[in-house]
Amino acid sequence: MNTSNKNECFKRITSAAGRLAAGLLILLLPGCADITRDSEKTEPYHEITDGSLIYDYDPSTRVGDKVFGTIVADFENDKLSRNSHGGPVALELANGNLVAFYTNASGHNVDGWSEYSISRDGGRTWDMYNKFAYSYNTYRNNPMVAAWVVSGLVTSEGTIVLFIVHMGNDVYGGVSEGVTNLGFMRSYDHGATWTGYQPFDGSFTGFPVQVAVAGETSYVLVEVEGREGPHVLYVSTDDGRSWSKRSTLPLDHETWYGALCVMEDGRLLAGAYKTDDEHHLYYCISDDEGHTWGEQKLAWLDKKIRDPKLAYLNGRYYLHGRSGQRGEGSRLFVVYQSEDGENWGEGTIISSFARSLDGYSQNVVINKYNDDVPNELMVLYSIAYRFPNEPEFSYRHTNSYVFFIRPLSD
Repeated sequence: MNTSNKNECFKRITSAAGRLAAGLLILLLPGCADITRDSEKTEPYHEITDGSLIYDYDPSTRVGDKVFGTIVADFENDKLSRNSHGGPVALELANGNLVAFYTNASGHNVDGWSEYSISRDGGRTWDMYNKFAYSYNTYRNNPMVAAWVVSGLVTSEGTIVLFIVHMGNDVYGGVSEGVTNLGFMRSYDHGATWTGYQPFDGSFTGFPVQVAVAGETSYVLVEVEGREGPHVLYVSTDDGRSWSKRSTLPLDHETWYGALCVMEDGRLLAGAYKTDDEHHLYYCISDDEGHTWGEQKLAWLDKKIRDPKLAYLNGRYYLHGRSGQRGEGSRLFVVYQSEDGENWGEGTIISSFARSLDGYSQNVVINKYNDDVPNELMVLYSIAYRFPNEPEFSYRHTNSYVFFIRPLSD
């Protein structure tokens, strides 16, 4: 690759460490060399922040712009007045395809169905607006009921498990009546076909907030419906066929949303959000695969957090979500980094459009099935788009985007 191509490929390196490492970064970006040989591929944009490489495949956006990322649901231009507000689910399938689930709705978790976009080239391009058949048929058969895909994972055997909540619709009022049923569906063939819907655990109802997989054990953290109940951990050890409760977490019952990841040493890290204390992540750690938990602790976050999501990748922890609900600096999308999962550095604002109460997100470690490419983190999130005469604070009109993170230790 000649010098001019290198300069074009790495447009903007913002830290001193990044400038020193610029000569090495050409080795770190998947497909960067290929881009100069294939003009049809989209050129990635890269930035270094706190020891991590953050990039997308939209050369027109920058970290900290009103919106940053590669678009995977463009309702602003394709389906104006619809939104992707609820149920973001990010997956890497065992065949290497990347999948991003989002809603196609007209209000707050009402009047719609779940769709997905799929990328077969590592996130460069996306085939959008694929209806998830079970969700779409549920709505088509009865518009007063919505079936949302709200979480999902791929087991160690390559089986996809999707968690689905049913909600009653108040279509005209634009609000949901809450979760009425929780269940799951599985696919053994990379999503080509699906098993039938089955209840999660009898009549148990809750909202799955984040998943984790460690070997043959799959975890899902569930927020008990109502925002004033506990968080509970469910586990499957039979390739996602059945799920059983393992423990109740010691998190404050006034916390809601939730986050979960497997730590570097195999411990579990779980966290949640408290409405009147947005500068802290409420968290706890399990040393025994979620059977028991240590005491609840609080982690300070300089730019606040709401709907937190956690990830661990190659010596570094990541936390992302909306930068709080109220006050200065709120309603942005923020990413934090940590070396131990408990002490978090200064938050990095990814998108700075504060017009919407949104910023719902999810993540997945990718490139797990390709030994020739380092693992990365793909973050999927929703953010507002401009809509004529829309109120200042609105969740009714959102697009969805993905961006990618790689620790520079790679």
